[in-house]
Amino acid sequence: MAFYADTSKVTKSNRPEQYSVQRKPGEKPPSPGIYKCQSCGYEDVFNRECETIPPCANCGTKTTTWKFLVKAVDK
Repeated sequence: MAFYADTSKVTKSNRPEQYSVQRKPGEKPPSPGIYKCQSCGYEDVFNRECETIPPCANCGTKTTTWKFLVKAVDK
């Protein structure tokens, strides 16, 4: 769950479909940001250097899927 104090720093996505796709470990993440494990609910940050989505560090499930929650961008 992302929290924010300054609503001027948050923008609604013009591509909401990217947030409903379930991604598997080994796939390239679409963007840096916050992702949620669909097995245990753990949220993790994948940064710009992340070339492939890892297994969940919390539950260790290698077959889990991840959903993209929050995109990180520089502005």
